Amino acid sequence: MRKTGLRLLLLLLLPLLFLSFTGPGASAAGSGKIVLDNKELVLPQGVVLESTNGSVMIPIRVVVENLGFEVQWEQKTRKVIVRQDGKSVELAVGSRKANADGVTLDLNAAPKQTGGTVLVPIRFVSEQFGLKVGWDNSDKTVYLTGSSSGGNEGADSTGEGSGIVVDAPVIPGGNETPVITAQIKGAAFSENRLMIAVTGAAKPTVTSMTNPNRIVVDFPDTSVASDFTGGPAGESALGNQQGKLDITGYPQVSEIRYALFSTSPSIVRFVIQTNAVTPYQISTDEGSGLTTIDLNISANTEGDVGGTEGKGNPVVVLDAGHGGTQPGAVSITKRLEKNFNLAVIRKAESLLQQESGITVILTRGDDSTLGLQDRVTIAESAKADLFISLHANAMPPTYTNWGKVNGSETYYSRSESLPLAQIMHKHLLVGTGFKDNGVRSKSLHVTRETSMPAVLLEAGYLTHAGDEASMYSEAFQDALAQEIVAGIKEYLGL
Repeated sequence: MRKTGLRLLLLLLLPLLFLSFTGPGASAAGSGKIVLDNKELVLPQGVVLESTNGSVMIPIRVVVENLGFEVQWEQKTRKVIVRQDGKSVELAVGSRKANADGVTLDLNAAPKQTGGTVLVPIRFVSEQFGLKVGWDNSDKTVYLTGSSSGGNEGADSTGEGSGIVVDAPVIPGGNETPVITAQIKGAAFSENRLMIAVTGAAKPTVTSMTNPNRIVVDFPDTSVASDFTGGPAGESALGNQQGKLDITGYPQVSEIRYALFSTSPSIVRFVIQTNAVTPYQISTDEGSGLTTIDLNISANTEGDVGGTEGKGNPVVVLDAGHGGTQPGAVSITKRLEKNFNLAVIRKAESLLQQESGITVILTRGDDSTLGLQDRVTIAESAKADLFISLHANAMPPTYTNWGKVNGSETYYSRSESLPLAQIMHKHLLVGTGFKDNGVRSKSLHVTRETSMPAVLLEAGYLTHAGDEASMYSEAFQDALAQEIVAGIKEYLGL
């Protein structure tokens, strides 16, 4: 058995040797192109895509002229102000702090000025305005999807001295081609260990579940390589995109399966189904890219050991925003946000209670007043696996076009919440049928202070006549509740 395991290990490692100098971290300097909504854009004469600390830089005027962002450059303060649909983002040259509608956020890269060109981080901008950004390292192509962002009629495009830094890679949203930063080259189960060979930067997350007992291993931003080697995998209509591994001789394991679990974002999932709650230990060799999930341990093993408690059903906390003395936004017909939030959350609760594999907890089940930290405390005390907060949006009456802004958006604060945000946003759009305002990163208390994956859903705008008329209908609320549940089940793999 040991010799078999060593041979399999060697087979898994061999493909990595040929890729050691061609991974996603390769330089993007010197060439490249920009594709907006499947159409290649013409770059201004003399412009060459280049990479700075892993960020690909492109001229902002290419985006402004095609998307209609309003961009203002303040020479005296050296600030760039980007506006769209009532949202404003301010960035200053040399500062890694940005202001988004009064909230101070950190940037991955500080804006800089090179001659007459100002460069700002597109990942941050895209998350704030719903612009989707992708990067294909093989041919140095930047992919932009902006049609869902709407744009402003007659937007000022005079900011041709500005520029955008594209943080590559970026997990895309919507239906565009996903950005892949890693590939699964091979997998095998030997000596009671699941060994997975990965190229590129991939940080797996592992979750232990029951009913049935299983260990779920997710690789974000990852695809299954075309030459994937997985031993005698089962035949599949998706070819090598899903299958099963050989577990002969290991009676404590009933099945090991893998699949391309999600395409937006791209996630490859392995599931080890066991006959009892089984402790495990995960390790990753950064040099070779080999991830090992070892089942040959006891609950007393030192180090990062999981799956020892037998936690039971995953716990989902549903949070109806506002309530009691905090009505939230007021719609154009004077209806209150808190009532919409509670109505949909109660419907989602009812649907989840019909699922035998999920435990659901509400932060509030009636019109009670609850602080932000109270909501976090409820989720933490329940040792929740997921936190979903529902809200409705509104524009301030002082905004000139306050009644024209509409659509749905999803917010997250911590990077580990992004896969949940992408999945929930996809279902949010199906449930509302509204304009796609994208997945956005923002420092919100309930999504920042919770330790489990957490998102805040903004279903629509109560200050938009069309959104509001739909949101208070029974059929709309039923559909949205069903999609919230569908998103939760998809994320949990149920």
